Amino acid sequence: MKWKLDRHIGPAASARRIRLIARHTLGAALRMRLTILLGLVAAGLVLAALWLREFNFGTAEIKFIGDFGLGAIGFLGTLLAALVTAHLFFSDLAGGAAPCVLTRPVRRWEYLSGQFAGVAALLALFTIALGLLLGALLAWRAAELGVGLPDAAVFLCAGGVLWFKMTLVAAMTLLVCSYAGTALFASCAGLLLAMVGHLRPMAGAGSRLAWLRVWPDLSLFDAEAMLAAAQAPGGGALAGVAFYWAAYVLLFGALASSAFRHREF
Repeated sequence: MKWKLDRHIGPAASARRIRLIARHTLGAALRMRLTILLGLVAAGLVLAALWLREFNFGTAEIKFIGDFGLGAIGFLGTLLAALVTAHLFFSDLAGGAAPCVLTRPVRRWEYLSGQFAGVAALLALFTIALGLLLGALLAWRAAELGVGLPDAAVFLCAGGVLWFKMTLVAAMTLLVCSYAGTALFASCAGLLLAMVGHLRPMAGAGSRLAWLRVWPDLSLFDAEAMLAAAQAPGGGALAGVAFYWAAYVLLFGALASSAFRHREF
């Protein structure tokens, strides 16, 4: 890929440089075998809900398929967020793309922002594609059973919440990448930090896990609970979740930029 990065300063020039880096990151991510593998596995798990419903004990079939499908998308999407972010970052370092770009008028925070934007775009495509597959599966079974479908607004909100969670895991992993030495360490640390985020509800004020309260609570991005409630959250609740997500993404981005600024190639 030929990098055509201008030497201008200002928000417009920064946005253009970030967009070019994001496009390069997205293209590299789509060519990865890991992306294709995890996408196919996630699609297979979504379709496997039709077979697993035979082992369902008492739960309505449509609800079971929806819960299982969203869980599969969230789990594989979390793996994708951590593994792809680490792989792309260190492949650019090893291949010389990152040092080459950073010798041009590109700030290090712009490079990290472009990488994050590219991974976020990949995760959006992943969520949309599998969400459409799950939606088609639900529509088909609902028509066969003669029952109603989940509200489209609820389904869209659930998909958006899953994307929030995946991109937050990507931001955590990118923070580790900014100072880590290997992709393996960064991806494993990213997944470990995601696990810490899921343990966050256990961090009561007087418990031994109280220190976890500084970490983002990934249980807030519970798509399955949203689908089970069968009602889209209000605008204020969605705005609160989006603000919570944005605050932590900016925090992780600032910390990653600070660490990456002192990194030598």
